Amino acid sequence: MITKLHSIIVIALLISGCSGGKISYYKKGDTHKREFLNHVKERNSIRGDYFEVKRNDKGQITSAKYFSSRKSLVERSNYTYTRKGQLLRHQQTEFFVNGPPRISREWHYEKGQVTKREEQWFTRSHTLEKKLTIYYDMNQQAYLEETYGLGHKIESSTEYHYDYKHRLDKSRRNFFLPSGELRDYWLTIYNDEIQIVNEDHYLPDNSLVAFYRYSYHPVKSYREHEEILDEDRSVFISRRYNEFGQLLIEVEKNRQLELIKKTEYEYNDKHQPKLVHIYNKDGKLVKTSKYKKPRILETYRTPGL
Repeated sequence: MITKLHSIIVIALLISGCSGGKISYYKKGDTHKREFLNHVKERNSIRGDYFEVKRNDKGQITSAKYFSSRKSLVERSNYTYTRKGQLLRHQQTEFFVNGPPRISREWHYEKGQVTKREEQWFTRSHTLEKKLTIYYDMNQQAYLEETYGLGHKIESSTEYHYDYKHRLDKSRRNFFLPSGELRDYWLTIYNDEIQIVNEDHYLPDNSLVAFYRYSYHPVKSYREHEEILDEDRSVFISRRYNEFGQLLIEVEKNRQLELIKKTEYEYNDKHQPKLVHIYNKDGKLVKTSKYKKPRILETYRTPGL
């Protein structure tokens, strides 16, 4: 009889222990940093949003739930640790209002450093819309990104390369067909200031589609010049800008590097558009006119950069 009673007590203790460690409530918090403020003793006394935090016997946070003022679950985080107490994995889920998961995030750690991060976006029917996976090196710098779409099919990937000072030196962004085959890729080169100096667009057979070359002011560091191979128009374009990002000169040449057209833009003392001068293929001025809308510096071309 005593043995049976002892067994019942042990089972009851195990069940109560498994049901979950110590639970605390807070008004403010950061689930990624595992930092929570404004402790509240009783959940029933809470007005507004709050966090429900669970700890194990070692005092480590094992889960954190974020609830809205209407007591609906907004976000949930689960934490896994090594035997030595180091964070091994953090899983975070955001929910639709009173609905299923909307976004899922997951961080993997090794000796306190992130080695991989995953993000997944879902529809209300829990169909995967997009997935992003990022891998990190020992310096906590991303060296590979992969993006997946419907049907878990890869859409793009980006490879990052760094110099001996851990500065971004080169990146390659790949785009894939629905079959998984490479469609095209962009190769991007950076200078020591991590400014883009080259953007090259290639087909799978490494044939060049287009290129963009950039140079910067040696003192003020603004982009002052760019050279472009426009494959669609089969022309070379050279542009020069001022420190305000306004176009000063644009020169177009054909494949034989013969002049097609040159355009000069003039501004007043307040950097407002004043006149535009157009020259023909012989370098002769053929037109001067007023203009109001300035042509300004274009963004970089690599998709998704």
